[in-house]
Order: sequence, then C-alpha cells, then structure tokens
Amino acid sequence: MDLNVMAKKLAARGFIPVICKDAQKAADEILGLIPVNETVGTGGSVTLTQLDIKNKLAERGNRFFDRNAYQSAAHADWFLSSANALTESGEIINTDGSGNRVASLIFGVPNVIYAIGKNKIVKDFDAAVDRIRNYTCHLNAVRLGKTTPCAITGKCGNCSGKECMCNVTTIVHHPTRYQDKVYVLLINEDLGY
Repeated sequence: MDLNVMAKKLAARGFIPVICKDAQKAADEILGLIPVNETVGTGGSVTLTQLDIKNKLAERGNRFFDRNAYQSAAHADWFLSSANALTESGEIINTDGSGNRVASLIFGVPNVIYAIGKNKIVKDFDAAVDRIRNYTCHLNAVRLGKTTPCAITGKCGNCSGKECMCNVTTIVHHPTRYQDKVYVLLINEDLGY
C-alpha cells in the first residue's frame, strides 16, 4: 500500500502519521519528538532494537524504562512500540502475552510513538490475526526461547500455558481520550516481525 494513502487514513482516525524513508530517519524523528528531560517506556520490540533507539535515548540523557520495568514504563511521559500489524483501513493490531505493552499503548502514557515498517501493513483484521499467529509469534517465540507449539512448528497451536504469547489482542481504532499525541511512523523498510 502507498504510504501516503496510509498516512491519510491514519490522520482521519486522529493519529499523527509521519512517513520515514528508512530506519535512520525514523530514529531521528523519534529523537526529535521526545524532549531530553522526559521519560520513555517500551515493551519488547525487534523494530525498536533495529532502530537502536534505546541506546540513542540513553546516550543523550533520557530515562528509559523497558519491559523489565513495566510499572515505570506504564507511567512514562512517552511510550514507544511497533505494531504486530496495521490494517489498510488504519487500525493498529497488537497481541501480547503479559499485556504490559498493549496496556501502556492504550492508557496511562500521554504520548505514544508507533514505529511500523511497511511489511506490517495488511489488508484487514483477519489478515492481521493470521500474520500474528502464523508468522510474528513463531519468530518471537524462537527469539525468546519459548517451547510453545508455534516455536516448534512455525504455526499457531492455540496453546494456553504460561508461555502463551497470545493472551490479549487489541485493536486501536483511534487514540484514546486521555492521550495527548499518538504518532505513527510509517517506515518505508521491512523492519521487525
């Protein structure tokens, strides 16, 4: 999908879209949006790791809380994340095992930045769920050393144990009423899973 069209759909939903030509531009954009004296939280994200944004923020003096400090991350000035999928109609889909990431994305943190590679744009909600269950979760399970069915077979096994990574799925249709600004960086590169 054309990123300019995607940006218009996101803007119509109340998000602040920013088109970034590549990962470096996305990292620069994040650094430009977040003041040095403000705190930043995040959940786990391969995309953010690829942007090296945690190190860049720390180097310049931002206090940074990752998923290991999820209570502090949930009360930061800013929360950074990617998305598991972005539908062509502009809905942001995420699935979590613990729920800390999706909770912070929808409530408590006033300013949110999603960094989303073009590879995560899908047709609709059904395509998003298929992408998450049969692609994203498998790669994350392997990366995290899980023994879930998806880690072993590469496909969702509808598991329900302690290691399950699909305990909650959110659809963000619009920014919530207590959020100040929700940016969606549309990155013209394949990033993350």
